[in-house]
Amino acid sequence: MTIRIERRAEGKERWHWYHGVLFYLLMQGLAFGLCALVSGLGRRRINSVRELFGDTAYFKSLKQAKITPPSWAFGPAWTVNNVSVIWGLLRVLRKPERTEGRAAYLQLQALSWLNYVIFNAAYFGLRSPINAFLLTLSMLVLTILSGWVALLRLRDSRVALSLATLFLWLLIALTAASFQALWNRDDFYGVGPFARPIPALVKTEVE
Repeated sequence: MTIRIERRAEGKERWHWYHGVLFYLLMQGLAFGLCALVSGLGRRRINSVRELFGDTAYFKSLKQAKITPPSWAFGPAWTVNNVSVIWGLLRVLRKPERTEGRAAYLQLQALSWLNYVIFNAAYFGLRSPINAFLLTLSMLVLTILSGWVALLRLRDSRVALSLATLFLWLLIALTAASFQALWNRDDFYGVGPFARPIPALVKTEVE
């Protein structure tokens, strides 16, 4: 009985896979609701539920670099990223509360998920490539810091690996977002474009 109570106190039996599923659904719901709210305040008509998770028409209207992934790839990629990251998050939550680096990792992940929730509203809802660039950059920084904490403080390579697909995706996304912010008008800030597209780098047809 004593051993069981201690294990519960350490968090080993308090977190299960379904908590991860509920957390994912909550984050999706918050992102969905915030994007709908921002779009509504901007009096922009939403033609489909899919637009709340990424306005494909707006995305296709922007000048993009060749490195930009096609619009259909974002859903599958983020599903893989989120499942992997949540798996690592649950692994950290199951560690004893006094584990070195546990609190720091959870704080960084809280900021990362806040970033995730506001991204679509700040990018698509506000029509702002600059916001997309800033949020992608901050997410990459938070992911690098999370990996650093996982490796050097938690000393858990599995947690660090749970961030691998997200890290690779963000490297590509940040490069694409940089060109997008340079080459397009930002409706929210009322500025841009800041540079002419380089023909050799421009994606001729956005999928």
